[in-house]
Amino acid sequence: MEKLLKLNCVILCGGKSSRMGKDKSTLPLGLETLTHFQVKKFLPLFKQVFISTKEDKWDKEFALIKDDEHYKIHSPMLALYSILSQFKNEFVFILAVDSPNIGSNELIKMAKFLDDDFKIIIAKTKEHKHSLCGFYHSSLASLCKDLLEKNEQKIGLLFNRVKTKFVEFENEEAFLNLNFYEEYENFKKNYKE
Repeated sequence: MEKLLKLNCVILCGGKSSRMGKDKSTLPLGLETLTHFQVKKFLPLFKQVFISTKEDKWDKEFALIKDDEHYKIHSPMLALYSILSQFKNEFVFILAVDSPNIGSNELIKMAKFLDDDFKIIIAKTKEHKHSLCGFYHSSLASLCKDLLEKNEQKIGLLFNRVKTKFVEFENEEAFLNLNFYEEYENFKKNYKE
């Protein structure tokens, strides 16, 4: 846990949410939003928690990292480039706002590999590689920019180019993504403040 307290966390809140039909980051959860829920959960674990977004939807409530305005697209690669270019020679934990079940157990298991010469450490289950749940080294910013310039938007393209660790997990439920409104409704039913 001590390692995590020296690192920063960034919650991705700039996606289109097209399958959900509403902006996931502002979905209500109890008296707050999904973004508040994620920030509160991760604040005690990291040095600081930032929100990656195109615009401030929270009236200056959070520390923001906005997408580079030079690019007029919605893209995970753009978000990653914009985030990593804000940090110098360090790992950053990056997580999508719509992954509400990730917690300290998953973080601790992934953080074990931070000193092992990897540039990317992400979660992997039997079904998926979870590219928006993991540690990325800030030195990857220039590679992200190169891919952006070539209109290559998929984060998975980085995995073959730099030393990447896929940390295996059995529990698919921990990596639930709230892609559809029904999934959000089910999560909300079981949510306790």
